Amino acid sequence: MRRFQPLLLAALIAIALPAAAATTVFDNLGSVEGADPLLGYGPLADSFQTGDGGQLVLSQVTALLKSGSADVVGDLRVSLLADNAGSPGSWLATVGSLSSAAVSTAGFSAYSFKPAAAVQLAAHTTYWVQIEALKPNAVEWAWSSDLSGIGVAGGANANALLGVSSNLAAAPYQMSVSVQAVPEPASLALMLSGVGLVAAAARRRQR
Repeated sequence: MRRFQPLLLAALIAIALPAAAATTVFDNLGSVEGADPLLGYGPLADSFQTGDGGQLVLSQVTALLKSGSADVVGDLRVSLLADNAGSPGSWLATVGSLSSAAVSTAGFSAYSFKPAAAVQLAAHTTYWVQIEALKPNAVEWAWSSDLSGIGVAGGANANALLGVSSNLAAAPYQMSVSVQAVPEPASLALMLSGVGLVAAAARRRQR
């Protein structure tokens, strides 16, 4: 019976520490009005702001992309950047990468990227999502002037050709950003304490 105790304890921890629900902090995935190519205009970037909730982790970034040609194949990369006085700043983490061969040429589709390791975010802070062509490709990132989505109106966007513009002045690129809250240390300790009591009771019953 003892060999099953680690499995039982792991199961109890999983029950006691459920995954926090993802919260969307930016979302303008709607109808497409236009697009800019990663090659030539890029790197392309959109800003987003985190809200309340203390310590956060980046859960997922989704972008509306299309490839203009299946004959030009190269990788693209999605990165998280810090904010530098309202402009894209220093690189913080790679969110994901993709070959343009996997991007549809038929129309714009939503492509999701999840960090391989936890990427911590601070509350009430501006960050940038940047998409760039690592090798020549024909991928385009869609944009829309619809600012009614979550977190869109107060943001900004940037590209190598036009520089930085507020979303009110130039249509932002279309993406969604989801984050998750990190449990507070006090809550984490309380839940682990409960797990310990349940495990102790299970051992007592076995005896």
